[in-house]
Amino acid sequence: MPVSTLPRRFYYGWLVAGAASGIQFANAVTAIGILTVFVIPMSEEFGWNRTEMAGATSLGSVLGAALAPFSGRLVDRFGARVILVVGGLVVVVGCLYLSMAQALAGFYVAFTTVRIADQGLIQIGASVSVSKWFLRRRGRAVGLVFFGGSFGMIVMAPAVQFVIATWDWRTAWVALSATMLCVGVIPAALFIRRQPEYMGLVIDGADPRTPVSRGADAERDERWVPLGEVIRTPAFWVILVSLFLASSAISGVGLHLVPHLTQQGLSPTAAVAAVSVMAISGAVAALVSGVLAETMSVKLLLMLAYLLGAVSMWTLIHADTLTETYLFAVMQGFLGTGVNTLAPIMWASYYGRRSLGGIFGMSRAAQVSGFAVGPLVSAVVFDSTGSYRGAFVSLGMVAILASLLLWAARRPVSVLTHRRSTDT
Repeated sequence: MPVSTLPRRFYYGWLVAGAASGIQFANAVTAIGILTVFVIPMSEEFGWNRTEMAGATSLGSVLGAALAPFSGRLVDRFGARVILVVGGLVVVVGCLYLSMAQALAGFYVAFTTVRIADQGLIQIGASVSVSKWFLRRRGRAVGLVFFGGSFGMIVMAPAVQFVIATWDWRTAWVALSATMLCVGVIPAALFIRRQPEYMGLVIDGADPRTPVSRGADAERDERWVPLGEVIRTPAFWVILVSLFLASSAISGVGLHLVPHLTQQGLSPTAAVAAVSVMAISGAVAALVSGVLAETMSVKLLLMLAYLLGAVSMWTLIHADTLTETYLFAVMQGFLGTGVNTLAPIMWASYYGRRSLGGIFGMSRAAQVSGFAVGPLVSAVVFDSTGSYRGAFVSLGMVAILASLLLWAARRPVSVLTHRRSTDT
């Protein structure tokens, strides 16, 4: 869309944010929470067990994590539009193939590929594309992106269930494919652009005759640090490890939440309802954490999110009433989506925009690795002791350790001498 056709006071970056939020909304089709709805009808038709179906999600996540650092570098070099469009089209084709699945091998190929596109392409391109367009309003813009993902989960899970009940599971996969094409791929192709300078604009839509903004944060953002120097700073690795630990703590509950709550005496219906509460809480957290990040220290907010994870684990261990269960769900929703929203904002505040794609690609790989470790730890502890208590206590301590590590991550000074001289 030519800039000249937009109202003078309208900043094009909001179109980028809207398109990125749209593809995150549509990307809910790749979530485990959506696949859960298909487990019973597909397993009943083909005789597949739960372990066989779950294996595709793990394999796709691991391969997507391996791809993330490379796709992040491509976003820095060429922009996010191609990455998002390609990732979205892979999901479109994968969902169509799933609608015609006849064998387990075909299911594995399709859903593994879909998960690779999710973790290795779409998750990287969406938040980074928005971060490169905003400075003063970066928090709420990135929050909008992750709100789209959470809202997609809230809307699509019951919608998919309705389509399956009314027609069948094959029709539901076709509907999900159409959703990604219309809500995700087409807007991304039309509106996503590399960054404001490539359209003759100034970040945040400021007057080009005046400084971008005032203050130390703005000046840091305009110092573009090469990725090679970023990875030589201790802060980078400390933050990376903290995100890995926090992701392990977050994911250690998800797969085991309903079994734990039923073991505590809650009904299956109440336990499943906690998952919906968690999704709604996550959607709210995306917007709240994004707005707060514009006026408060992002590092402090991320530390508080980690500590909230420790408190939520303590609550879960003792939860045997609806009030305690839903309190945990609210805290866990804020933790999961809050960390996802704040992480790219913190990277940008520490190192600027030049290498943000490469940085976030490595960051996402660390987070996905944590997502793989957490559920395994909980499963091993439960199989050994017959209870999740020891696992959840350990995960709470891991969340506290992550917070302490993040506190030790001092903002790098020596590398922040690179002022932007070119857009390449």
